Amino acid sequence: MYPYLFNLEWLPSYVVMICLGVLAALVLFRITAFKLGISQSGFRFYGLILMISIACGFGFSRLFQMIYNYAETGNVGTGITFLGGLVGGVAAFFALAAIFGKKYRNELNITVNAAMPCIALGHCLGRIGCFMAGCCYGKVTTGLLGVRFVEIAELQNELRLPTQLIEAYCLLLLCIALLLFIFGLGKLDYAVVVYLYAYSFFRFFIEFMRDDDRGAFLAGLSPSQIICIIMFIAAVVLNVLIYKRRRKIVQIDETEQLSPQNGSQSSDDPRQGNFAPHSSDDPKQGDFAPQQNNDTKPRNDALPNEFDD
Repeated sequence: MYPYLFNLEWLPSYVVMICLGVLAALVLFRITAFKLGISQSGFRFYGLILMISIACGFGFSRLFQMIYNYAETGNVGTGITFLGGLVGGVAAFFALAAIFGKKYRNELNITVNAAMPCIALGHCLGRIGCFMAGCCYGKVTTGLLGVRFVEIAELQNELRLPTQLIEAYCLLLLCIALLLFIFGLGKLDYAVVVYLYAYSFFRFFIEFMRDDDRGAFLAGLSPSQIICIIMFIAAVVLNVLIYKRRRKIVQIDETEQLSPQNGSQSSDDPRQGNFAPHSSDDPKQGDFAPQQNNDTKPRNDALPNEFDD
């Protein structure tokens, strides 16, 4: 572990890795956004509220940790929690998008799904920062994965599971999988679902490996595990909604393809009937006036006298 880079106390490795994670996430978001066709103005807008949401997320991560600490010990203590920051950051993002983003609402779905691998990448680097700082450590082990945190007095005599690196590895795999899912398989709509399924699953079990104070919230589960359960349920609900929407679209397309053509209609599109758009010399008829039968010649003698030549 390296709590300070180059042994400089004003350069904590955790803060440096958090900053690198945010920067890497924004760079990847720029790349994915343009590859998915998000407009320049849309990228600028969502990029701005994304940075604001990240700042709000850090505030909420501290707030959630203070609540955890106070409920457990009666003191607010120190530290931050990622899941608290994720909940707060997501809430801030959608609130800002709803208030100020009406002009870019049609790009919201693409933006949210494009951000999923970016979040995983930034979080991965943040977990490496946790390892370098010596926080979020795992249980005592005698296995090959055990590491010794020599800078922390109460940990330096025992080998610990590097739960920080285990989670960082899972997050890196998740980032790669999401990129392949979006650009390789073309399943953009499911990026959020995949992220929620995967992260809630492996984070839930990594919590059992950790030995820092996790707190007991309900049925012996930590607050983070409760949030993971909520995330998994949200993923199931979202998956069902997306499936139903896509199935409905497929059914509409199949119905349109199998609908019989009406031979008596003069329009090339059988759904337009006698009210298909056509060109008319009379501006009073509009674009959807009944089409005139070309086989019938107009009767000049039926016109009023004042219109006769």
